[in-house]
Amino acid sequence: MESLSELDASFLYLESDRAPLNVGGAFVFKKKSPRSRFNFNRFREILYSKLGNERLFRHRVLESSLNLELPTWAEDPHFDIDNHIHYLSLSDLPGQSSLNELTATILSKPLDRDKPLWNVTYVEGLEKQSPYSKQHFALIINIHISAVDGNTGDDILSQLLKLAPEVHELPDEENWQPNPLPKSTNWLDEAYSNAFSIPKKLAHIAKDTAASAFYGVLAERLKGLNLPDALLKVAKTPVNQSVSNKRAVDTLVIPASQIRTIRQNLNDVTTNDVIMGICAEAICHYLSDNSKTLPKIPLIAMSPIAVRSTSLEVKSGNQLAASLFSLVTTEKDPIQRIRRIHESAQSSSHYDAAISAARLTELIPSCMAALSARVYSEFLLAQKHKPMFNLPITNIPGPQFPLYMEDNELISHTCASPLFDGLGIGITIVSYNGQYTLTTTYCPELVKTTESFSHYLEKALKTIDEGQLTASSETNLKPAPQTGLIEDAVGLVNNLFSNKEKADQ
Repeated sequence: MESLSELDASFLYLESDRAPLNVGGAFVFKKKSPRSRFNFNRFREILYSKLGNERLFRHRVLESSLNLELPTWAEDPHFDIDNHIHYLSLSDLPGQSSLNELTATILSKPLDRDKPLWNVTYVEGLEKQSPYSKQHFALIINIHISAVDGNTGDDILSQLLKLAPEVHELPDEENWQPNPLPKSTNWLDEAYSNAFSIPKKLAHIAKDTAASAFYGVLAERLKGLNLPDALLKVAKTPVNQSVSNKRAVDTLVIPASQIRTIRQNLNDVTTNDVIMGICAEAICHYLSDNSKTLPKIPLIAMSPIAVRSTSLEVKSGNQLAASLFSLVTTEKDPIQRIRRIHESAQSSSHYDAAISAARLTELIPSCMAALSARVYSEFLLAQKHKPMFNLPITNIPGPQFPLYMEDNELISHTCASPLFDGLGIGITIVSYNGQYTLTTTYCPELVKTTESFSHYLEKALKTIDEGQLTASSETNLKPAPQTGLIEDAVGLVNNLFSNKEKADQ
């Protein structure tokens, strides 16, 4: 058995029925031909052959009485793969049910802690939804954030995807002999034996939880700076309230060439700046439609970014850092906003170390999505202390070539964001094989719109697309405004923690 880290234990303790901390999404595949015999049973056989490769498959969480000890990972002697993989057809569901609606429903439910913390739903009947045909099927993957290995980033899809279409004979069935679960002692005896260590252990958990440390160090370092009280206040919006257990997921696919053209026309900005600008413009459109006025201070986004490490040979959580970015929502011109987002982003100490998309092709995109969710989930805990940002926007560069499960090509995938009280919306962007997929996860009781949120993303893209040519010819006519107070504060926060990291090395 192995104890969970204090951070992973905190993910379990702070989870609720309204806010399950799950990560995953829908991954759409296309069979090689209409005559392909690949089906749910074959998928079950493939996944069954992978069970010995990762701890998450057959290990469950054991929580101690009264949570006096950290939870531990233990082999589940009652493990049954059929408790974790399911079959559904969109054709059998009522009405106009979509893959996104099914994904939102599945990810909105907490996983059963008496079993390993994952499940996969094999979905057929996608021909009911444009632009799919009978050759398409999907996997909806759902994993608890505490089960994602922060050191390796391995998840279920990384065990299934390959660089080339290959059908192999599966290995013989593994003779797995699980260890029995430990016998639980009387909880009173356990409580008595741990009584004197309770304060120390609880303090240790609070101290070592990343979010507690984050806010604690921040507060300590800001004490002597004599800054205005309002400096680090986050804008209040309708989406930054307590969430319900309802979720909505929708997607927008943008050709990578379109984003690249915008970047080239604007000069001296990055692809990430353009993506952040599209998201910022969409948020402005939504708030303008649903609020009387936009907040008078800029909205702040938290964005996990990949940074250089000594090696990219293995998937490593150490390659991810989190930075706060101003979305400059007080700027009305979406083109000028992108340029100011670029200026704000440069204040991050991690910005210059960001890995280019080309170098990230060594990594399976689903692993990056899971690790990114871990990074921003650490910040979610910080929201318990003091709101630090309005929404997470995660931009995940992926390989620009197709990936395969046997001879089934991965066509597209959506990565849903876990939500939390105070964070009613999250946006995840994945680039893969020549396209960007923007997935918005939101609580429909907070983000109230008659249309999907992707409508606002489409509108934002069109606005920026129409304004880019004029802006490219006026690059030097209008100097970029001086960096504002909020942008300075964001840079200060990022650099405070960068300095702490250096001091700890």
